[in-house]
Amino acid sequence: MLILINTLRGFSVPMFNFLIAVFGIKFFGKEDWGTLINILLWVFFVVFSLGWGNKEYLIRKYSKNPTKIEHAFYSNFLSRSALLPLALVFFFFFPFSIAIKCVALVVLMHSYNALDSLVIFYQKFSAQFIAEIVAFGIVFISVLYIESYSLDIFLELYCWAFLAKLLLLSVSFKLWDKKFSYEFSIQEFKAGFWFFALGFSGWATSKIDLYIVNLYLPKARLSEYQLLIAAFLMLQAVASFITIPFRKHMYRSSVSLLNKIQIKLNFIAIPLTSLGGFMIWLFMEQFVQLNLHYSYYSMGVLISIPSFYYTLDVLELMKNNQERKIIYMNCIGFVCNFIAVLVFIKKHEVFGVLVSVCIMQWIVLILYKLNKMRSKK
Repeated sequence: MLILINTLRGFSVPMFNFLIAVFGIKFFGKEDWGTLINILLWVFFVVFSLGWGNKEYLIRKYSKNPTKIEHAFYSNFLSRSALLPLALVFFFFFPFSIAIKCVALVVLMHSYNALDSLVIFYQKFSAQFIAEIVAFGIVFISVLYIESYSLDIFLELYCWAFLAKLLLLSVSFKLWDKKFSYEFSIQEFKAGFWFFALGFSGWATSKIDLYIVNLYLPKARLSEYQLLIAAFLMLQAVASFITIPFRKHMYRSSVSLLNKIQIKLNFIAIPLTSLGGFMIWLFMEQFVQLNLHYSYYSMGVLISIPSFYYTLDVLELMKNNQERKIIYMNCIGFVCNFIAVLVFIKKHEVFGVLVSVCIMQWIVLILYKLNKMRSKK
């Protein structure tokens, strides 16, 4: 049941974003919705940078010293919050009304995302799932009832949605009843650096294609690609969602337990991704009407499969404090993806980008399996 709830919770975020994008494009057009995607891409980048690998770093810290969880949480959160003035960069690139909303959204997302480590450690998956449903309702209902597109209005909606999520999750944790103590320290950045480098390398590997599409293709094509890749990234992420309830025990788990979980992932990988690919094709062509060749969806399935085979390899390396190996492999994947996207995008546009992402995913899988074979010798 815990796995099911967490899978639904983890799956809900990309699914809700996907549904909002679908109806946003349907009601306001690909071009207008593409301008919102463009803004949100840079907001997400700033928020990710402010995160500084806090989730995995804190989960490990909580596991080693469970009596000082609140102190560790507040020390890390407030130390990282000192970087919030970086968000002021939006004033140099966007009109004042847009920039101020971007800064507000960064602050709210930064605060909400900080609670992720507590959600995972205390396994408050149901509470976060409810918070995500409420936030989705705020934005989705607004999309249905707003008559004309306005970038300002939609940025405001996202601010209200994240404020609602933050308040609901704070109530669930009863943060006001927790002992408040913290220590502002540069050590939080030093200790979390490799987790940040790890996360950044993975983020760059998985997101660089979207940013290049944003720069090279029209906003209408950006909207199409964002829908398509978001759908298959959800499918790809199922492997990670399944393992999240075990992560707080991961550092104490035996190799045999990890092998048992891997066998289950191997068993469901191809049937699940094939079924998922068919459902995505059915939805995209019958409802959204993207009018894309079936080869686009076949490529999406091939993109989704590898994560089921290497997700536990990543966690095992983290368990053994070998984050640098993960960073190394992510960097190779990033370079492969970056070069391939630049080569294929001009001639083949969206399909070329999908081919590039597929090549990168299978190269990363091969790298992890080669590393595992060498470690056994």
